[in-house]
Amino acid sequence: MDFLITRSDQGPTVRLALHGELDLATAGEVRDAVTALLARSSPARIVLDLRLVTFIDSTGIGSLVACHQAATVSGSRLDLENLSPFARRQLWATGLLGLFGFPAARADEPVPR
Repeated sequence: MDFLITRSDQGPTVRLALHGELDLATAGEVRDAVTALLARSSPARIVLDLRLVTFIDSTGIGSLVACHQAATVSGSRLDLENLSPFARRQLWATGLLGLFGFPAARADEPVPR
């Protein structure tokens, strides 16, 4: 399956829906899409919709963190929405849920499914 990024504008928010595996082969596409968007228009909010992300590795997570940092530096806000169960589990395991606006994981919390 190919990796796709679908864009939709909703007022001051730009939504990028990611489809497929976010890994070494595709992480650069997400980073490039977000940085190009910030360079052109600097929207108030960017939403990355991960509903259809079937796999994410450390490179994909690193790309999400880089996008978050780029948005912050540019004065925009980057949010993740509709985390697939696999993406949620990976972000939980790395302790990064809180960075993206989700409740931070507690030590006694069960692993999300």
